[in-house]
Amino acid sequence: MRSKGIYLALFLFLAFFLILSPSSSAGKKLIHIVKKGDTLWSICQQYYGNPYLWPELWEMNKFVTNPHWLRPGDVIRLLEYEEKPTPEKKYEEKALEPAKRVVTLKKEPLRIQMGIDVSSLTNTKALGFLQREMIEPWGSIYDFKAEKMLIGENDTVYVKMYKEGIKPGDIFTIYSVSDPVNHPLTGKKFGYIHSFNGILEIEKVEKDYHVAKISESFRTIYKHDLLIPYYPVPSCILPVPCQDMRTAHIVAAKDNLDLLGQYSVVYIDAGHNAGVRKGNLLEVIEEKESISDKQKKEKVALPPTILGKILILHTTVDTSIGVVFWASKDFANGATIRPLVWDEQPRQLATLPECQIEQGE
Repeated sequence: MRSKGIYLALFLFLAFFLILSPSSSAGKKLIHIVKKGDTLWSICQQYYGNPYLWPELWEMNKFVTNPHWLRPGDVIRLLEYEEKPTPEKKYEEKALEPAKRVVTLKKEPLRIQMGIDVSSLTNTKALGFLQREMIEPWGSIYDFKAEKMLIGENDTVYVKMYKEGIKPGDIFTIYSVSDPVNHPLTGKKFGYIHSFNGILEIEKVEKDYHVAKISESFRTIYKHDLLIPYYPVPSCILPVPCQDMRTAHIVAAKDNLDLLGQYSVVYIDAGHNAGVRKGNLLEVIEEKESISDKQKKEKVALPPTILGKILILHTTVDTSIGVVFWASKDFANGATIRPLVWDEQPRQLATLPECQIEQGE
């Protein structure tokens, strides 16, 4: 009996010790709740001490459409990390120095996949996008150095930045915003087209303004054009089947085109939330019906006519951007699109050059 009592006491002691002991995974925080002002850059700095890990964090959180704008309350899934304890120091040293955390990321192995280079179809730097609300600019052009009517590549401009910490070498996209765009089918306000006009690089920081040089020009650049951080859309795209999306519609097109065809860049009213992903292949269709009985005026739905095929280049939460890589005839905004069912890559894409894509397993 006495031995049983000893074993029982020992068992209770160990259980109590384990409950009070911190878990080996307690130091890990695998999610972050977004607060106002957070960016993927700042989150990586906070948790890993290395802001340049933000592209890997973005790849894990595919619902994020722009790494510079996060909505408060969003849940960001963090990269796994292991905490390495710092070497033990004397009590006096610990009292004088702040605690430091050294982390080692558990990175997933990368594999090489072959995609297609779409640079012959469109300039992916100049796509622009359609969004339900206007985004918040980081700055604007307020004057030109040269007395010229048209400003283009290698011209110097003066810009006013609305955010702090801008330094020489920072690159921004120059853009303008359209009037509200109505959905061609419902007639209701749908969003705003953000058109990309060019790219500039900050060269000098003055007291009340910044000096910048235009490195690329896609369209006419005007005073008061707006600025957002430059983030390129890769021209190397991996075509992937579209599994979740049903039907959607073309709301508008780049350069405000009304008649669309091959090489047109189109803005679609379905995005990441509707199952659209970069690399999806869609087809533009025209519904057909025929009268089977003239006396009864009965109509029969026929297989739709295929007007064009679209490759998705980028998505936002509610919209997506695609390029028409093949068209049988022109079509208009409001056209219906649906997933393209394919076992082999369409021959129109198979003729484009291959390129390498790196992505996680």
